[in-house]
Amino acid sequence: MCKAYRELVKDWKQEGKREGRQEGRLLDVQNLMDSLRLTAEQAMDALKIEGQEREDCFRMLREAAQ
Repeated sequence: MCKAYRELVKDWKQEGKREGRQEGRLLDVQNLMDSLRLTAEQAMDALKIEGQEREDCFRMLREAAQ
């Protein structure tokens, strides 16, 4: 049980770190959009955000707009 609990806590920490990075990247994108009047795509290009991370940013931007 202790080992299973430690693994669960480890997973939660990793998920928290991942979510924190995503939120940080989203904030970077939003700041570029606001400051430099870039589109979301242009801001992500400037930050070299690609692949799944890019899709996640677009999803979070849509959710934030609602």
